[in-house]
Amino acid sequence: MLAAPAFAGWGATLDITGLIKKTTTLVRSKPQFEKAVLLEADGNPKSGKVTTAAAITRWRIVYQNQTTKGSKFASAFVKIVNGHPGKVVGVKEPFLEDRNISTVPKMTLAMAVTKLRNAGHKEGFGTVTLRYPLGPGFSEPLYIFSFGSGEYWTVGTKTGKVKPIS
Repeated sequence: MLAAPAFAGWGATLDITGLIKKTTTLVRSKPQFEKAVLLEADGNPKSGKVTTAAAITRWRIVYQNQTTKGSKFASAFVKIVNGHPGKVVGVKEPFLEDRNISTVPKMTLAMAVTKLRNAGHKEGFGTVTLRYPLGPGFSEPLYIFSFGSGEYWTVGTKTGKVKPIS
């Protein structure tokens, strides 16, 4: 029995920034999501904690869709496992607490992990989220790493600054 073919150009080695670009094309190819804008990407490993970007193999990429006129969906998401996308799922409720990320960051997840390590954070992380939080004090999209026990560290995608977040 042969495995199902991968989507053209998709792969397990593609960084989240590349996956976002391809997922955005996929989402916007559907008329009900043609103006969807990236809100966040939530990533986690198959299990446990990891120390590398490549070990984050499961993603949920979330879009706000309130700008698509006539659509019954206020938001949408696509799940990706090992570089392979699932279906575009429309959601009637809006996804809240994020600003739009209108341009995919140039900083890759691997670059963010390197900055985190260079700042002294050598332990494994359980999840990572790329998002631009609402609220005062946030001036750029962030990679947010969860280290367990409520400890989170961020890497700014423009400045490269590593900071704690609560």
